[in-house]
Amino acid sequence: MTRTAEETDFWKKMDELRSGPEIVRPPQVAAAAIDSGLSPIEALHHAQRASHFGKPQNAEVFDAATAFVATICEPVSRASVLEYTALLSLLTERLIDNLALPVTVVSRDVAVTEVADLVFGQGHTFSSIDALDPSRKYDCVVCQPPLGHRSKEPNADGFGGEIVTALAPLVSDNGRLLWLSSRGVLFAHLAKGTLDSLEDAGLHVTATVDIPAGGFPGTAIEGVLIVLERRVPSKKLVGALRDEEVAAPMADALVKGATKKGGSSWAWIDRDDTRSYADLENAAVLKKLIPRGRYEQVLLGDLIGDGKIVKADKPIADDSRATGFLYVPEYAGSRVTADLDSQTVKPQAVYRVPLDTLLVNPRFLATLLNGPYGRKVRASAAQGATIQRVSVASLKSLALPLPDLATQERVARIESDLSLMVSTFGDLQETVVHDWTGLADVEGTIDSLKSVLDIERQIENWWRELPYPLATIYRRYQIASDPKERLDRLLHFFEMAAVYLAAIGTSHVKSLKSDWQDSFAKWFHPPGAAGIERADFGFWIVLAGASLKDLSRIASDPKLRAAASDHAGPELVEVASTLGPLGKTTDILDVVRRYRNSWKGHGGHLKSADAKRLDHELQQSIRDFYEATSRTFRRFRLVRPGLAEITDGGMAMQVQLLVGSDPAFETETVELSRPSRTGALAFWMTDARAMCRALPFFRLGAPQEPQETSFYVFNRVENGGFRWISYQEAREQEFVAPDDELLSLIALPKGGNT
Repeated sequence: MTRTAEETDFWKKMDELRSGPEIVRPPQVAAAAIDSGLSPIEALHHAQRASHFGKPQNAEVFDAATAFVATICEPVSRASVLEYTALLSLLTERLIDNLALPVTVVSRDVAVTEVADLVFGQGHTFSSIDALDPSRKYDCVVCQPPLGHRSKEPNADGFGGEIVTALAPLVSDNGRLLWLSSRGVLFAHLAKGTLDSLEDAGLHVTATVDIPAGGFPGTAIEGVLIVLERRVPSKKLVGALRDEEVAAPMADALVKGATKKGGSSWAWIDRDDTRSYADLENAAVLKKLIPRGRYEQVLLGDLIGDGKIVKADKPIADDSRATGFLYVPEYAGSRVTADLDSQTVKPQAVYRVPLDTLLVNPRFLATLLNGPYGRKVRASAAQGATIQRVSVASLKSLALPLPDLATQERVARIESDLSLMVSTFGDLQETVVHDWTGLADVEGTIDSLKSVLDIERQIENWWRELPYPLATIYRRYQIASDPKERLDRLLHFFEMAAVYLAAIGTSHVKSLKSDWQDSFAKWFHPPGAAGIERADFGFWIVLAGASLKDLSRIASDPKLRAAASDHAGPELVEVASTLGPLGKTTDILDVVRRYRNSWKGHGGHLKSADAKRLDHELQQSIRDFYEATSRTFRRFRLVRPGLAEITDGGMAMQVQLLVGSDPAFETETVELSRPSRTGALAFWMTDARAMCRALPFFRLGAPQEPQETSFYVFNRVENGGFRWISYQEAREQEFVAPDDELLSLIALPKGGNT
């Protein structure tokens, strides 16, 4: 990118400063930027980069917070904004550019006040609250106290409550106080005392907005933005600042006041309701995961028979009259069983729950608690920073859907039959491996099962369920009659599958992790191997495996799962838990890659007989790939979001779905809990309330002859842009074109964060 004359002059000054004997301080950087003619906001950003705690890990979240604050402060009169900050990260920075509005800055850090003097102008910075005019009132007071600082003041709560209390008298009658702190401020005992004292002083909480991990400079903890006003609210706004798109609408909603409808990332609740927006989202996910059918919602504690919940290593009392037990590990992610012998967790870490079998079947309850709803409800009840554990009290309070006893018996019987079938298949596999004399019996058993399940026909017609463009390539493989053309299309199908899975994995990792740049830089440029600049079949397989494995790790690790849920919402985390197992396809794809790279005619002449033989040998890979992906691919779609309308439950968004082997865009309206960028390709699991924007590895229509459903994928870096190719028939089989977003991803190791 070409530098302006001002930027060139600034970097020249920076080189001179760095050549000196002393460490360059942020005020020197800001002064150099101002002297070079850069704007105040540019000077502030350069100074932030020079500060040790100037740049947050999750810049997107911090930008959302600054947009929220700017929108809240916009209606105020000139020079009526005050910000207290402990670091060189001003939430009011946008007011410089947007409104040219002077901001009074208070900070104990001299570097912060010196930079603010340069950026905001002299006379608007102070080193302590005591230096402020007590008669002066501000319409917008923003407070970022130091996190984790243990003040010696008597009313200190560990979250900067003593500073907020000191600033409270400066808020005007129609003003607002914005308190930015860690999430613990909502439930810590001392912090609750601070909020109660502010309430007594006439400042009432009107909003609590979750801030995902990494949004604060210098720390990766989760935060919250508490808005206090002098008016007594009838309702309270709760929300989540995950991206900039929702920040301004959420702030506008708060300014206008409570309505019946919420938004894509916020809702209105009763002022005495202690739930956060994350709690509301979690409840929505549970509502979606709950099994269909007739049932009553029952607490697990109400199903307990004779006796108490104890650890499984304790002996059963001689006088116990319990007729059934359930064995629940205290670790939220472990498996529940109806007998202790089936447990993989040590008995001292397993609860033995006595059940009244006149009310509930233990095997049904184990099936329920191991299913999507049961795992989610257990995870919601778990506590712990490192290892998530469920307490006895939390276990008793689990709300479970309980059908009639006859339905429970049917579920338990079917689950038992499925387990027996799996065991039978295991026995058949052991016979194939160890006893070839019994192969005839094994073949007979499998043929009888195949005739019932009709697997071959399902695989043949798989194109009806595959997502585009895999459906197109697979369909053309099925109808091809020439052996060489048929083999070529089959190889294209598997190559496109590798690209598609890599795009799924990386797109979801980017959405779920605040530190995705580090992972991408490692994946895109592996040492000693071909990287993304020449993305061959092997590169896409490795990228798919690494990114999908990361999704599995996020979904299974309680700490990572909680951070991802806070960052992107629980809906997308649930989708990730479904997608993670797709990572096992990489072994299958690698088999095909070896066929592609080793067969005799690769890159040259191939006999029809050889093509037919290779096609036959690859049939097992098709079956393996079908087994690994078909269940997920039935629900997975590539879509293009359109217009959205706010509803009571979130938003109704029109989406265009790419469907069929000869695709056309089908328009459908779906309910989402958060927005997806209009016009950008996205991945969507049907019935899910969240979409994931697809990384720019795909594009529709060549610029030369745009065809709406011509699908192209990135192939390699070329002079003048990137090479894009089509694995199915298209007007232009390949072309070269630039892509700024893809360029920023490829340049990650060189340019740092995008």
